Amino acid sequence: MRRSWRPVLLAATMTLTAGAAGLVGSAPAQARPVQSWSFSVTGEPGDPITAGNSYSYNSASTTPGDETSASGWNAQQFHLISSNYPDGIWDLALTAPAALKAGDTYQNVGQPDYENHQAGIRLSNDGWGRSCAQSTGSFTVLDAAWGPFDYVERFDATFEIRCEGATGGLRGEIHISNPPPLPALDVTLTVNPAATVDSKGIATIRGTITCTRADTFDIAGELVQQQKKAGTVRANFSPYVSCVPGQEVPWSATTYPADAKFQRGTAQAVSEITVRDFEYWNEFTVTDTSTLTLTR
Repeated sequence: MRRSWRPVLLAATMTLTAGAAGLVGSAPAQARPVQSWSFSVTGEPGDPITAGNSYSYNSASTTPGDETSASGWNAQQFHLISSNYPDGIWDLALTAPAALKAGDTYQNVGQPDYENHQAGIRLSNDGWGRSCAQSTGSFTVLDAAWGPFDYVERFDATFEIRCEGATGGLRGEIHISNPPPLPALDVTLTVNPAATVDSKGIATIRGTITCTRADTFDIAGELVQQQKKAGTVRANFSPYVSCVPGQEVPWSATTYPADAKFQRGTAQAVSEITVRDFEYWNEFTVTDTSTLTLTR
């Protein structure tokens, strides 16, 4: 089972949903602060978004409290939010029917259609409340590199927009660079088919886990044995395991049945790990079901 959650770092992200039918489940992944970036926009007289002015920002010159974040969705959407005091919050969205990559150019496109995954472009300044109800624009992707779960490693693009009915338009550039992405967190769980049981009926189970990034995991398990006299004997186990990337890390767990003793013979073990990858805000469960042989 896999499921993911995608928190929003800036409330302005929610403006992207306005008028976008079917956006639920198609929104960009969580926004991430950008390490190195520049963003500029130049307006013509008659452009309602810039009011005919020019603006330029970069990561080397920021005001305390400013934040620029970027996100993607399936590499087909790029979303930038740049808060720059006192100039409000710039909100740029670029979408395409296929993965955005270097050399892609889309001409005369409307605003993003998230439901049908069509090419589109949208720019607004949410601090000033400046946006277009309808617009036409073009954009060219100069560079794009994506990591796991739409991590934006690099994204450079130029764009032009004209609001419907406006006498002037605007043009702009965006350049983003982030560190190479960490590998997505993945875990493999194994349970040794040979287990032991002592004279008191306490069973010990062993196994291994491997992982792609260092983390500590809680293995939640249950051992069940069907016996002729006692019927179903069961006990839970939950060892904590510190995993080291690239190593097969052994684990063991001792079970203490409540009303009866485990005996030599076969038993069923169901084990699972809930993996929470906070780097990419992804959560999934790794499960193992094994038949064990209990011996002394």
